[in-house]
Amino acid sequence: MKKILLVSLIGILATSCYTVYQVIPRTYNYSESISFTIDKIEEGKSVATGNGSYHPSRGNKFVFVYLTLKNNLDKTQELDFDNFLLLNPTTKTKHKAEWSMVPGPINMWGKIDSYIRKGDEKSRKLVFIFPDEEKAKMLLVNDQIVEIEYTK
Repeated sequence: MKKILLVSLIGILATSCYTVYQVIPRTYNYSESISFTIDKIEEGKSVATGNGSYHPSRGNKFVFVYLTLKNNLDKTQELDFDNFLLLNPTTKTKHKAEWSMVPGPINMWGKIDSYIRKGDEKSRKLVFIFPDEEKAKMLLVNDQIVEIEYTK
């Protein structure tokens, strides 16, 4: 019985592991008054939730883009995470954000259409479905291309 539990635990841990990529933190413009920084990129094969998990279709993976957004005005502004598209440079395909999540030890769902309060910072984890063989290299944000720069 102990061996079965150990093998099951190792299987669960092996399938739920993410690959983490550190990026060079640069500030980009979402709009004239909202800036954002890409904090890190992760890749994985599942998204755990309180009542199960989600898996991408065959031949794909999840790409998690961690962002910090900052409102530089003294008024609340609208955010729309549908304006963040992950580009596949090989096929020229645009992949929309499937979900917006609040980063933390437990996956909490955020809204794709959101807002940011005056002078506030907001952290979000955007979840994209992306081909297995490709590495995320570019985002399209409000029709502006943002190159994702990885550290060595």
